[in-house]
Amino acid sequence: MGQLESAALGAVARLKNQKSRLIYVGAGSSGVLAGLDGIELPCTFGWPKNRLAVYRADDSDNILTITTPGDDDENAALNDFKKSKIFDKDVVVTVSASGNTPYTCLFAEQARHNGALVIGFANNPESRLLSIADHPILLDTGPEVIAGSTRLKAGTSQKTALGMFSTLVMTRLGHVHDGLLIDVEPDNAKLRKRAARVVASIADVSLEIAENALEQTHYTVKPAVLVAKGMTPTQAQEALNKSGQNLREALIHIAQV
Repeated sequence: MGQLESAALGAVARLKNQKSRLIYVGAGSSGVLAGLDGIELPCTFGWPKNRLAVYRADDSDNILTITTPGDDDENAALNDFKKSKIFDKDVVVTVSASGNTPYTCLFAEQARHNGALVIGFANNPESRLLSIADHPILLDTGPEVIAGSTRLKAGTSQKTALGMFSTLVMTRLGHVHDGLLIDVEPDNAKLRKRAARVVASIADVSLEIAENALEQTHYTVKPAVLVAKGMTPTQAQEALNKSGQNLREALIHIAQV
C-alpha cells in the first residue's frame, strides 16, 4: 500500500496549512462512499467543518439518492467545481470504480489545473482518473461477482482504502494520540465517558480527576489532559497553541519545564 501512504503524507503536508481544505468527489456508489468518509471526520477526529466539502454527481442533499445519469454530467462537474473555489492549498480526494467517470475525471482535471493536490482511487488499472491524479491509488479488485455491481468488491475496497487514508492523515495531523481519539466531539453520554477514559489514560490520573478536567475545558480532550496534569485551562490552551495543537509536543514541553 505504498501508493496510499504516499498520498496520505502528501495530503498531510498540504493540510498543515490552516487555509487548506479536504474535498471528496465522486459519483454513484463511489460518491456515497467518498462522502461517508468525509462526513465522519468532524465527529471522529474534530476536523473543522469549514475545511471539508463533498461533491457528488447525484443529489448532494440526500445521501439515499443515487441517479446514475449524473455520472456523465460534465456540466454538473464544471458547476460544482466553480462552486468549490478550489485553490492550490486544497487536497481533493476523487473516487471512481471504473476510473473513467466523466463527472469525477473532469472535476479532478480542473482541481489539478488550479494547483490542488489530487488523489485518485480507482479499480481499473488503465483509467483516466489514475492518469490525472498526483497520487493514483489502484484498487485492483477485478471483475465483480455480479457484473456491474460496483457496490460489492470495488465498493468494499474503496471503503477500506478511504478509511485507511483518512485515519493516517488525521493521525499524522495530531488528532490521535497512542491509538486514542483526542479530538472527538463528546456530545452525548457515551462519548463523554469515553473522553474521560482517554484523559485518564493519557494523563495517568483517576476518572474523577479526568472528569473534573473535562468540565473545566468544556469537554475538549486535549486541554483537559493538560489540566489533569496540573495546568489551568488558560495555561493548557496556551501550551497547545504554542505546539500547533499537538498534544504530544505540549506534553513533552511541560515535562521539560
